Amino acid sequence: MGTEGIIAIDAGTTSIRAVLFDRSGRAASAAQEENPPAYHGDGRVEQEASTWAGALFRILGRISREAAAEGVGVSAITVTANRSCVLPVDSRGGALHPVIMWQDTRTDGICRELAAQSRRVYERSGLPVTSVFSAVKMAWLRRERPEVWARTARMLGVQDYLIFLLTGLFVTNRSLASRTNLLSLETGDWDPELLGIFGIERRVLCDLVDPGREAGALTPEAAAAAELPPGIPVVTAGGDQQCAALGMGLLAAGDVVANTGTGSYVIGLSDRPVRDPEMRLYCNISALPGRYVAEAASPAAGVAYRWFRDRFYGGPDGSADGFGAVNAEVEASPPGANGVVHLPRFKSMGAGVGNPGISAGRASFHGIGLSTSRGDLARAVLEGVAADMADNLGLVERWTGPKEAVRVAGGLTRFPEFDRILASLCGRPVVLAPESEATARGAWISAAVRRGLYPDAAAAYAASGAGAGDRIFEPDPARRDVYARLREERARLGSSD
Repeated sequence: MGTEGIIAIDAGTTSIRAVLFDRSGRAASAAQEENPPAYHGDGRVEQEASTWAGALFRILGRISREAAAEGVGVSAITVTANRSCVLPVDSRGGALHPVIMWQDTRTDGICRELAAQSRRVYERSGLPVTSVFSAVKMAWLRRERPEVWARTARMLGVQDYLIFLLTGLFVTNRSLASRTNLLSLETGDWDPELLGIFGIERRVLCDLVDPGREAGALTPEAAAAAELPPGIPVVTAGGDQQCAALGMGLLAAGDVVANTGTGSYVIGLSDRPVRDPEMRLYCNISALPGRYVAEAASPAAGVAYRWFRDRFYGGPDGSADGFGAVNAEVEASPPGANGVVHLPRFKSMGAGVGNPGISAGRASFHGIGLSTSRGDLARAVLEGVAADMADNLGLVERWTGPKEAVRVAGGLTRFPEFDRILASLCGRPVVLAPESEATARGAWISAAVRRGLYPDAAAAYAASGAGAGDRIFEPDPARRDVYARLREERARLGSSD
């Protein structure tokens, strides 16, 4: 192992992770702490900021001790995190309110009030008005918590807060800011018209830098807590989905990646902002400076399959991933699920408010007969999710050009039959990477280029060995006709919704 290492911090929705990468991009060690938010019955999803601070320095301490034991000098810390959360802080960075998480829906009323402005917001920011994004959360705090607003010096996202804890500075990067509804994609700056629509004062927003830039240096106080030398540069890498896309190999216009988790995201790359007239496509600033990502999301992917397992199979079954029994019955059902069609239209938190481009409501099964088995229904769920992803691929291609293959990662893609389904529905190879550090790897690529270890992101990606051991699933010609009929039936059912 080389003597220079970079620590990547990856703060997700339910955990925070630190990964030590060596000079070649090999993940040498990792530390993680579970850190789930609190889900309240009235739509609130919150997190105490202190839990982020405690977990951050505990995992950094563990990683720094491992690095020291192996003789590795840490040359930088790079940070990525989930997007569109909001934390109001005072001038010293003290939290004034729990973090309002991205899934929180308390702002649905404000979204309805702003529905008439959604297209204008989309045209300027690349995002429609929904409760997912940051601006309506800020507007809610101003309206409902005026005493908090009066004391607020800055509105931070999770990544911004971690950057502050490490550097003492209020800095955000443009890939994160492009998930707020407040950034102009054309200028790359906070947009006065958008600030006016949401009633947000510029004074509460962070200073902007490009993704991959240094946000500051590790303060003596943070260095002592992390057991690292002070002055280490801290890089703000980008939003977690943008970094995951970079770590999966989204490097050129011909690339496309699909990441599955609670929902699914199909992401392409563009050298200019793109807009879909029906507002089905989101456009954000990429983790690659000067580039943009076009993102088409399906609100229900992994959540739909998990729901079916929990309701019809009694929950996790003791297998390695908890899906052994349901997966076995899926494989026993033929392609096309014996005529059953599933539309995974579960209402996603934040979906469907002032945004006609996202389906939201109730899922449905069609074509059930007396011979339909539980496995047929389970397969129909996966085929419905994969068909949504294939539709989203078509949308991304419409605006970013044709793609030869789809690189995939995330929960559902660990089931080989799902990858076969997806390849056949997309009509092109599906490429599955063997490891799951894509988000942290994307953050490492960002920092490695900034540190001058590699001339560009493509060189860093290649040097890291990403792509070695990929598993490729080719479209199955025997499924072509049955899946063509499935997509026709879905189109017919969708048009009658």
